[in-house]
Amino acid sequence: MTQDAVETHIEQSDLVIIDNLSALVRSGKENEAEGWLPVQEWALRLRSKGKSILFIHHSGKGGQQRGTSKREDVLDTVIGLKHPSDYSPEQGCRFELHFEKARGIAGSDVKPLELQMTSVNGMTTWAYRTIDVTRHEKILELKELGLRPAEIAKELGINRSTVTRHLKVGGGQ
Repeated sequence: MTQDAVETHIEQSDLVIIDNLSALVRSGKENEAEGWLPVQEWALRLRSKGKSILFIHHSGKGGQQRGTSKREDVLDTVIGLKHPSDYSPEQGCRFELHFEKARGIAGSDVKPLELQMTSVNGMTTWAYRTIDVTRHEKILELKELGLRPAEIAKELGINRSTVTRHLKVGGGQ
């Protein structure tokens, strides 16, 4: 389907969801900046018409977006989703949400979150909490198990100074 054909279907829409970028950039140069330019121009044209565009894109092997970083130049917000380090498939839909780029928003509005979909008595709901709270709880728990700050930092993949700061705030030192 061409961009013009898509536009005829979205005239009354305020939000356009594109799932996924690979479906739009089919020139064989998806991972190069030049393959993105026609899509970028189209997205900017839609934005000038008052439309919001949500692009869904896959991460590469290293966890970052696949292909050129040029895609992010005109984007206002980039959100990355990943499983927590202690995730297991039995937990179902549980992930961390990180704002990798946030133009025009700051502070508590862009704090990383841990989210989990739960189902109780046939009702599906979302539970969420800031990752700082989750990290803080993990640090205190590991301290209780007798690990030193350097060991906690290594276990959680964070800086020792972050561990020390959490221990001071949480009374773990």
